[in-house]
Parts: sequence; C-alpha cells; structure tokens
Amino acid sequence: MKKILTLSFLFSFCISLSAQINLNDSTVQTVAYWDKGDVYEYQIINKRTQYKNAQLISCDSLIYNVDITVLDSTANSYTIEWLYKDNINKGLKIVYKTNEMGEFDEVMNWDEIRKFLEKAADTMTQNKDTDIETVGVKEIIQYHMFYGMKYKVDELIETETAIPNVFGAEPFTAETTYLLEEIYSDETYLVTAVQTISKEELAAATIGYLKKISAATGNPIDENSLRNMEFENKVITLSEIHNAGVIISSVQQTKVTNGDITIVKECSIELE
Repeated sequence: MKKILTLSFLFSFCISLSAQINLNDSTVQTVAYWDKGDVYEYQIINKRTQYKNAQLISCDSLIYNVDITVLDSTANSYTIEWLYKDNINKGLKIVYKTNEMGEFDEVMNWDEIRKFLEKAADTMTQNKDTDIETVGVKEIIQYHMFYGMKYKVDELIETETAIPNVFGAEPFTAETTYLLEEIYSDETYLVTAVQTISKEELAAATIGYLKKISAATGNPIDENSLRNMEFENKVITLSEIHNAGVIISSVQQTKVTNGDITIVKECSIELE
C-alpha cells in the first residue's frame, strides 16, 4: 500500500513522463496518471450545521477513512474501488469507472451496494442523509470534478448544467464557474468551483411545493411572506491537486437557505 512517503516516487515518475503544470503560461491540465494497483488512503470529514435566523440550532460531524484502489487501467478508462474502512459503512465497496482523463463515468456495482445497505437497514434508518443513490457517490463526484479540464490562472471557465429538482418538477438550471486560483509550485496547484442554482427557479419550485402541501392539508400559507423569504443553493469546492494527478485535499461546502432556515454541509477529503 502506497503511503505518503512512497508516493513521492510515483509523483516524480509521473512528472518526468507528462507534466500537468506549465509555469511558462500559468496553465494546468488535470489528468489522472494512475497505474493498476495504486492505492491512496484518505480521511473524510462530513459536517452538517443548521441555523434559524442566523442562530445555530445544531452541528454534527462524521469522520471516517477510505481506500481508493485502481483496479484496472486501460487506454480509455480506469476502474476504481472506493472502500469504506470504518464507521457505519465499514466494508462497503463502490466500484466505478472514469475515462482516461479521470472524469467520473458510472458506478459499476449498484446491486452489491444495494445488498450491503439492505443488511445494514436498521443502522441506516438512523441516518437521514443516507440514500442508495447518493451514499458515497457525492464524495466520489467531488473527488473527480476537476479532472479532464485545462485551466489558466485568473481565467474563469463558465458552464451551465441541469441538476435534479428535489421538489419533483423540471430540473434546476445551475451555473458553475471553475478557476485556477494559484500554482503553488511545479508540483501542486489549487482549483475552485462555484455552483449556484437560479434563485428565481428555486423560489418558484419551493413556493409551488408548499402550495401543494397546503392544498393537501387544508392549512393556508402566506404567499406574500414566502416571496420575501431568502432562497439560495450554492456549492463551493476547493481542491489542491498534485502534478501526478492525485488529489491532496478537497473541501466542498453546500449552503441551502429556505426562508429562515439555512443548512450548511461541508465535506473534506484529505490524503493521509
């Protein structure tokens, strides 16, 4: 198993083959230079904080460790195993593929994941955020979100995507900006991404959902008050990446505000 000290050899080897960082024009290209059998150890910390009218209501955190193993490497793809080593998901394996650049493609073992979660159903019911379609996958997508793109210092890359609407209507329009914040050296650099959902779409979907609830329950709602409430959904991700295509650390903060309630979720992934 490759520890931090032995990773230095891999980093040096990959740099000699194909460097991602070009100091001459202040650009980087995030590409995975992995080999079959590579293993990387990470600690993950998930925090969830809730506020009402800016006053703290609750704060919870969960810490666990994962191993990321390259099961296979071809000219067109990587097959990766994401293994939970402890906590409530101990022993859970998520096997997935990326393309040759390291961009996330698909989960390969949904049936195995489903069976694992069914066996642990009693434990999972105590965790409101646990869902078969999202357990682990959000962290994996966070890990891989910067691969396959070329960045230049201080130049924004803007994209627009459709993301699922939790209220069941049409997908939300999300705008994401990517930025190469800083090249620390010829070995590491920092990239960021900010994703925001249209506040107008979010407000309309929320009010529409509450109207349906009101009609079903017979409890009236004050639409004027709702329209004056604040609605926000923003995701900020910062990742420090090594020239060899390995994530050194990644932090993602998701802030969701519906009226007077704000929930902040933070997921940090740290190479051990």
